[in-house]
Amino acid sequence: MLATEELSIMNRYGIKAILLDFDGTLLQNDQVFISLKNIEAIKRCVDSGIIIIPSTGRNADMFPPQIDEIKDIRYWVTSNGARVIDRLNDEIIYQFTFTPDESSTIMKLFEGEGIYCEIAAEGKIFLEADVASHVYDFKVPPHHVWYVGAKRPIAQANLAEYFSKNGYGIEKLNFYDIKPDRFMSLKKQIEGLGFARIFGSKAPDIQCFPSRLDRAQALEVLFERLGISFADVMSIGDSELDSDLLRKSKLGVAVGNASDEVKKISDYVTASNQDNGVALAIEKFILD
Repeated sequence: MLATEELSIMNRYGIKAILLDFDGTLLQNDQVFISLKNIEAIKRCVDSGIIIIPSTGRNADMFPPQIDEIKDIRYWVTSNGARVIDRLNDEIIYQFTFTPDESSTIMKLFEGEGIYCEIAAEGKIFLEADVASHVYDFKVPPHHVWYVGAKRPIAQANLAEYFSKNGYGIEKLNFYDIKPDRFMSLKKQIEGLGFARIFGSKAPDIQCFPSRLDRAQALEVLFERLGISFADVMSIGDSELDSDLLRKSKLGVAVGNASDEVKKISDYVTASNQDNGVALAIEKFILD
């Protein structure tokens, strides 16, 4: 049972859960580590009965180890809502992916060209086998280097055929270090499919999700299970992908490094991701 003081603190703003984005929000600029102050604030929330829900574009297999170690962070919203899991019992609460046919169609656009593409599916990351064999030749973000170094991706030849045969649907795709003479043509090919949404992509990288994917809808399914709603939630984020959640939540908090557009639609702007913005927001609205 919580102490009376803790209950008072918890109910001051009626917050029962916190939605946390990772990259650009909770994580430091290296996209690998969470500051000690941020992780301590999260643990205090968990101990006080606040539900911490990671809500991120990352696939489950690429979650930061510091979050993975906190077993009471039970519910994960991954790949921008494509997959919501209860990791206590490995249950998939919600899933919305490209269909197997759509997945195969996308992969046929670049298969065999030696293009670095991380394919998130089934809670894992797949790489084309030929690419995986010389993966360090590509320029990828630091946390992807960590991930590859841990030998966690699944290297698979003939990806389109493999996904079609196994009935797998892609959650998201991350392309990195695309050659200049291929970037625009590949981008146009993906856009022309009609079922894929490209988000915030600048040469030489592309990130895409199913066009009908809705992270808020995925969260509503989870909230129904938890007996809460957006009226009980504080969301903390930095990008356009977080905007809908920041608007819908009782408290929408932008970190200081967020874009002006994201700050404008938020209720409060905290410090940057590099300056413990998450911890400061939690202390202000929940723990202080």
